[in-house]
Amino acid sequence: MSQYYENFIAEAERKNSQKENRKTCNTYSYGISTYIDHSFSKKHLSHYLQSCVEKLDRLLITFDNQWQPYNGKKYWFTNYNDLLRGLRTIIWDKNIKNYFIDDPDSYLWNEIGLFSFLKREKVRNNPILPNIRFFEVNKIIVDTKQFLILGNENTINSLNDSAVNIFITGIEQIVKNLDTAELYIQEKKEQFVSEGKKLYPIIYTPTSKNSDHLFIFDNMRSNVMQFPCQRKALACIHCGRCSQVCPVFRHVGPAAYDNIFSGPVANVLLPHLETIVDYKFVSYACTLCGNCEKVCPVLLPLREMIIENRRFFYEKGHLSHSEKRKIKTTAKALANRKKLNKLWLVKKIRLKHKMSKSLRKHRKFPYFEKLTFNQQYIKKLKENYK
Repeated sequence: MSQYYENFIAEAERKNSQKENRKTCNTYSYGISTYIDHSFSKKHLSHYLQSCVEKLDRLLITFDNQWQPYNGKKYWFTNYNDLLRGLRTIIWDKNIKNYFIDDPDSYLWNEIGLFSFLKREKVRNNPILPNIRFFEVNKIIVDTKQFLILGNENTINSLNDSAVNIFITGIEQIVKNLDTAELYIQEKKEQFVSEGKKLYPIIYTPTSKNSDHLFIFDNMRSNVMQFPCQRKALACIHCGRCSQVCPVFRHVGPAAYDNIFSGPVANVLLPHLETIVDYKFVSYACTLCGNCEKVCPVLLPLREMIIENRRFFYEKGHLSHSEKRKIKTTAKALANRKKLNKLWLVKKIRLKHKMSKSLRKHRKFPYFEKLTFNQQYIKKLKENYK
């Protein structure tokens, strides 16, 4: 009996040591521990970010309750206009004349209209002796009450200067703990390396001593939360990979969206962030090819969300009678193989009718294949079996 017990203990210890070895092999140190297996880390990052979106209201309330005066001042804003009014109050109170922006290429500054606002307020860009500095908060970490900032080699020195620090972020950029921030840093590192840049992740603890001010804005993001499927798009990390592989975006470019948001993620979010009447067309500017889903680092089901948008517009009466009729006609054509095979001629005639002569002078008229994918597939099969 004692020999059996000893063998049992030895086997249990052997299995535990194997588990520990597997754990140590799967992680390595990069400032903070991250996963070595990229596909594994993507799945975990997707799960963590989407679960944070699902619990967004609770995380925001927890963060608000835990915030202390010694962490600096915190402000909540419903839209851009309120945010800029709050910023104007600080500029007037502190008599600010010079500013510096840590990452001027960030989409966030264009989204809130910061540059034009500072120009109106006659605050000049002065990176040497600024009175106020602006930082984009990539993630707010609820458990530790810290900020994740992806800055540059000068960011740390900037944060410790005597100037007023303004941290700006949207309500969706909030995570529960450092584990999610670790995976986020690892994924952003992959993006920075592909772009030939260096990543400088900084976990910053705000203090009232440094005159830190946190601005958190909504601007219709809470409206997206009403839709269980579409709200997953708020987990987007703005890497831009989906736009790079999107065939529609490659042809039309960002100008067609007339918005700071563009690409496949904008096809989901824009109708809810702006107005459905003005931006419902972007949900139909998609071929549902799935290229965006293949490259998405957080595994967003973009096709499913775009289809849900289309269904919502149709069921809730956001489409006109003529638009509904076109959808029904297209559905019948897609269900009939003979009609579908002749569709290339219809497209060619209609596009030629709609394209003006002046536009055709400067732009080459697209070529339409006479054979559909179905016909080409059958033709290849016949050639192979001859």
